[in-house]
Amino acid sequence: MKKIRKEYLLILPFFVFLGFFELYPIINLFIKSFFSDKGTLTLQFYRNILTIDQYKFAVRNSLLFSTAASVFGGVVGTFVGYFISKLNRSRKNFLLSLYSLPLTLSGLVVAFAFIILLGRNGVINQIIRLILHLPKDFYINIYSWPGIVFVYGFFQIPLMTLTMAAVFENLDKSIVEAAKNLGANAMQTWRYVIIPSLAPGFISGLSIQFAGMLGAFGTVLALVGGEKNLLSIQIYFQTSESTYNLPQAAALSVTLILIISIVLSILNIFEKKLKPGG
Repeated sequence: MKKIRKEYLLILPFFVFLGFFELYPIINLFIKSFFSDKGTLTLQFYRNILTIDQYKFAVRNSLLFSTAASVFGGVVGTFVGYFISKLNRSRKNFLLSLYSLPLTLSGLVVAFAFIILLGRNGVINQIIRLILHLPKDFYINIYSWPGIVFVYGFFQIPLMTLTMAAVFENLDKSIVEAAKNLGANAMQTWRYVIIPSLAPGFISGLSIQFAGMLGAFGTVLALVGGEKNLLSIQIYFQTSESTYNLPQAAALSVTLILIISIVLSILNIFEKKLKPGG
């Protein structure tokens, strides 16, 4: 009995931390989203999300942006992960360590790095103009929607690379050899054996990227300010001093949490079905 109590005491700090820093903020957001500043119970803030174009477009843009950036980062990261998995142990460990560094950077640092490289007068744009003799007003536009998708997707490539390199490394080589022994060519082996084996890991990595990008705002805010209408940007502006509409920000936050939960649940179902025996 004493041993069991000691075990509970060891995990108690975890549950206290979870309660104060995870559950309490979410519950508090949920409650605030139903009450006006005067304390009146209302659904108006959720009606605003469904009826006001500013919020409707923010939800749509966030879904499209997160999906596009996740797919871009996921596909490129998968290819990079494949090539890294083919290297010897020392080179592989070095590159994986190197790839983990960008994940520690904040959104502001990422934005600043891309402005230096691909801003209107960025290093790469200047080199392109110099080599191709293009006019001074030519530049690769990272401030457009495709540019922001590229920036976020590129930033997420290391995360997908780390995930997929591990998936490739743990791939059962015996089933690949069995397919070849049965007469399957390289294309058939990839289509019917390797890709189905990789699919659960790919979906898992895609889920992590999507959840992170749907709530991200630092890089977009640093690049374009409020020019791009995203759900996370709307939440930020609703809590700023100029507007400070905390109930609306809470309703938008709850909407963001619900969207992430629904999408991740759907992806989790697909991941389970794609696993052997799923």
